[in-house]
Amino acid sequence: MKRGPFQLPGVLVSIPAAWAMSLDGFWYSGPRRNRVLVIFQHGMNSNFCSGALKKELMQRSGRNGFDFLSVNNSGHDKHTVDERFTACVRDLDAITAFARGKGYRQFVLIGHSTGCQKVTYYQSRRQNGAVRAVVLMAPTDDGAVARRELGARYARELSRARALVAAGRGATLLHSGGFSFSARRFLSAADPVQTEAGLFHYAGPMRHFRRLRCPVLALFGSEEGYACMPVARMGEILRRKTRAEPFAFQIVPGADHSFHGREAQTAARIYRWLRRVCEA
Repeated sequence: MKRGPFQLPGVLVSIPAAWAMSLDGFWYSGPRRNRVLVIFQHGMNSNFCSGALKKELMQRSGRNGFDFLSVNNSGHDKHTVDERFTACVRDLDAITAFARGKGYRQFVLIGHSTGCQKVTYYQSRRQNGAVRAVVLMAPTDDGAVARRELGARYARELSRARALVAAGRGATLLHSGGFSFSARRFLSAADPVQTEAGLFHYAGPMRHFRRLRCPVLALFGSEEGYACMPVARMGEILRRKTRAEPFAFQIVPGADHSFHGREAQTAARIYRWLRRVCEA
């Protein structure tokens, strides 16, 4: 079905961040301000505005009782190549400070793909009591994906990246198996002993995920292309390891990693769940 033009009244914002120049985004608030702000964090090589999924979430926010802020993080677009993953905490500190300055006192954090790692790491570190819920859209295991894509080259590429970082050459670009990262960025995403890669290393302890106590919803598409095990099995592992209350896991039939063609269905599921937990 052909989609019409995307039109939504809102404000372009630029949030000061000395480590990233600024974090640009789009803030939607209806004629009557809603009390809960949804903050959306994109994945690798993406940004605050591209893709039908975040636009569907924006368009449906007001009618479901939420305001919406989609904002770049330090790894937007080409900056993914050499971003420092732990900067996501500073990013979200700046974003939530901006939101508090606009009068919001309650937030929902939604992450897509690597955005899942970022919102999870932030909340595990900050334990921000203003966060009413966390939504994880396609929280995949980047290390397992790298192992699958690189095959026998995986161990060799890890060793090469470690040697470059140890020699002070962590900014050296690596191009292998479809990956194009600096050596330190490759390690961050692909080596399970690293913070980023360990966050959703399903065979590991997933300590940061276990620290989440607020309501959590995790969603996968049934056709998830970056899954290294059946998505139902991933849901079982998340349910076993979570301490969130409540925790929900859902599979969106026919959806891929970016929920292409299933954006409306996915957004409806998310807001249906959010209305329940945020009104409780």
